[in-house]
Amino acid sequence: MLLNKSYTYILPMLANYVGVRKSNLKNTFIGDKDYPKYDNNIFLLYKFSGSKEFLLYEDFLKNTNLFVDSYDPDDHHVMFVFDVPSFYQSDYDLFKEGKYSEFPQEYKIALFEYHGITDSKHRVAQVLFKHPDLREEWENKLNIPIPEDSEVSSVPDLELEVYSDRYKYVDPIKPMENPFE
Repeated sequence: MLLNKSYTYILPMLANYVGVRKSNLKNTFIGDKDYPKYDNNIFLLYKFSGSKEFLLYEDFLKNTNLFVDSYDPDDHHVMFVFDVPSFYQSDYDLFKEGKYSEFPQEYKIALFEYHGITDSKHRVAQVLFKHPDLREEWENKLNIPIPEDSEVSSVPDLELEVYSDRYKYVDPIKPMENPFE
């Protein structure tokens, strides 16, 4: 599963509040089509494991202050729903509008630290600071001028940022070994 923009820009909001582990974490979402009552929350999709360590972590997550709910979207995964930390609500809203460069400096630093970004040429850094090289790259790809005050990454695509059936694991049909017996 390709990691989406929510994983990059929203997941760090929980870092200081929930203690998110990246192991078994498949992606982050800002919604679930089957659970519209949880819009404006943060969704973490984990590959389920019956290991003692994972079960303890699952219990830990359910006892955090921001925990809202958990459910199994399919037989192989578990989804955890969290409130957006109130401190980050305005940043969450900026994300949904695609205004990445307007994140406060403190959040940009927290995002870099969470993802281990140290290079100013990193794609995320270029997006957050509207780097002219990235603007030029998009101008060349699209063959149109992009105003200097424009963001250099698209608004989040809700087809990718909201969990839906397209992400559910479906067991492949196993052919019979010998259908003529």
